[in-house]
Amino acid sequence: MLPLAGGMVLALALLAALYAMAAAWLGALREHDGWVARGRRGLLAVAVLLGVAMALLLAGLLGDRWELRYIAEHSARGLPLYLKIAALWAGQEGSLLLWAVLQAALAALFAARPPAHGEALVPWATALLAVPVTVFTGLCLLGANPFVPLPTPPLDGAGLNPLLRHPAMVLHPPLLYVGYVGLTVPAVLALAALIVGAPGAFVRAARGWALGAWLFLGIGLLLGARWAYDVLGWGGYWGWDPVENAGLLPWLTATGLLHALGAPRQGIGARAWAVCLAVASFLLVIAGTYITRSGMIASVHAFAHSRVGPPLLVFLGGATLASVGLIVVRAGLLAAPRGALARADGRAVLSREGLYVLTLVLLATLTASILIGTLLPTLTGALGGLPLAVGTEWFDRVTGPQFAGLVLLMGLCPLVGPIEHGTRSIRGMRSGVLSVVLGGMAVPGVAAMAGVGGGLALPAMALIGAAGGATLTPLIGDALAVRHTTGRSQLGAVWGALTRYRRRLGGWLVHAGVLIMAVGIVATRQHTIDATLVLPRGEHAAVQGYALAVEDLAQWEAADHTATRATVAVYRHGTLQARLTPQLDRYPASGQVIVTPAVRSTVREDLYLVLAGWTDGGTAVTLRVITNTLVRLIWIGGLVLLLGGAVALYPERSGRRAA
Repeated sequence: MLPLAGGMVLALALLAALYAMAAAWLGALREHDGWVARGRRGLLAVAVLLGVAMALLLAGLLGDRWELRYIAEHSARGLPLYLKIAALWAGQEGSLLLWAVLQAALAALFAARPPAHGEALVPWATALLAVPVTVFTGLCLLGANPFVPLPTPPLDGAGLNPLLRHPAMVLHPPLLYVGYVGLTVPAVLALAALIVGAPGAFVRAARGWALGAWLFLGIGLLLGARWAYDVLGWGGYWGWDPVENAGLLPWLTATGLLHALGAPRQGIGARAWAVCLAVASFLLVIAGTYITRSGMIASVHAFAHSRVGPPLLVFLGGATLASVGLIVVRAGLLAAPRGALARADGRAVLSREGLYVLTLVLLATLTASILIGTLLPTLTGALGGLPLAVGTEWFDRVTGPQFAGLVLLMGLCPLVGPIEHGTRSIRGMRSGVLSVVLGGMAVPGVAAMAGVGGGLALPAMALIGAAGGATLTPLIGDALAVRHTTGRSQLGAVWGALTRYRRRLGGWLVHAGVLIMAVGIVATRQHTIDATLVLPRGEHAAVQGYALAVEDLAQWEAADHTATRATVAVYRHGTLQARLTPQLDRYPASGQVIVTPAVRSTVREDLYLVLAGWTDGGTAVTLRVITNTLVRLIWIGGLVLLLGGAVALYPERSGRRAA
């Protein structure tokens, strides 16, 4: 009964999507409000029907309905509730259904609450939104149907992939997908603006949607990095895996989009940048979906080969041709104003607008570099040769200087003025010299105290510190102005400067979070110690100032795996600091071996232990010991960055607009 009900609901959803798309396109082409309204109602119906399908699948998971192939492959009776919920999107079919639900819900929300500043764009934006809704609904029914029945249901399911049995998996995919589908709206608004000839309306209408999508995508990426750190047992958080890159690429272009939408006076081609980056973000989302779901790459994050690859590739190709063609045909609408071009001489590079454009250029080249590295094995293999893969070192070497350039620009932007000030625009640098110098000295000093040094580590820390000092300069100026006009105390003046403009505060927090993360990333890349020890029980071994002793090795049979856990005492300066319990689990049914690292985390460093093996009888244990310096700053900085995005997303109070 459940397979039949689920299949019927998906079929009705596809019919509703086709109706909504046809009605919305007819209304947009004929400028007929009645048909546009029918298209909106159709999108709402699709969202409701797909929500019912998702509810049916969840009910099947919670009720252990093994007659569904999807449930039999991804769930088991013994799974706790939160993992049964996570199983809803653990496989190809369930995750595509989640994507379709979110895509339809977003389209229905847009149709119900169109942007106040882009009324002229709504008919065409609605019509364009209906296309991905129809595509993903069709994929759920025809390409990856989660309601396919099994002829002979098993007595129990195979269970969830052990790698996904982590609390982050309850939130990571849904939040990531909200970010992905959210980037659809700025793209359709940009294309609608080109169609109706009103690119200015796109700028104000798209900002909130772009910021919301960027925020959710950032949360998903941060949770994914934490999952990799906690589960994969290699001591890292970002391995430049193709699927990781598929999520990072649209986040980078969305970052550029937010800068283009907020560029001062939309001068020097910022409008063209905004349209192109909005479209590029959507296309990269679809490209990443194809990479993840087509089976073209091997990854712990990717799905196996399935039938959804070719349709996604066709959709990507069609969307790319249509979008690029429209941008080329309507390029005249995106040209910078003559006044802006007249002022765009050599001095403009040292203006606020010029640095905005340099930031956009650098974000674009960074995105292109990562995309090339990600696709290189596939491209070289398709040309008839051996697939040429690039590793972490290549990505670090290619992207490192570009990230450094972004940090430099982050420090320069607060110190310069608008383009019309000419050479006077750099005079503001004088007031920021002290904070820049102090920051450039303080951060490498603290890093050196934590043990970070050698190579490019300290110069990189100096650059980060100087940029941090520069970002404080406008805050200091605002605080002095508030104190002068209101007579507040120093602390009150700082608080007044922070809360005066919410959008400015959000941007400041985002930049502060990026710089905090940068300190952690440089430290872990330049000063990570990785050693393997064979440690007899009862004996001590010294590693990086720690003394380790294996106190116990326990093994037991769980429901679907054999678990082995070591108890390791950690001493420092002769004092017991912690007892860590790294674990190794063997799953005979799938042949997987899953390590669960044990971590002692402090602000200065993480001590990361992995149980790598043991001798018969447990007389000696093999441990992989990793120390990650300042890695906690990555998580702290990520939270600060996301907090800044949330603050900027919250509506500005009436009458308070950032300059």
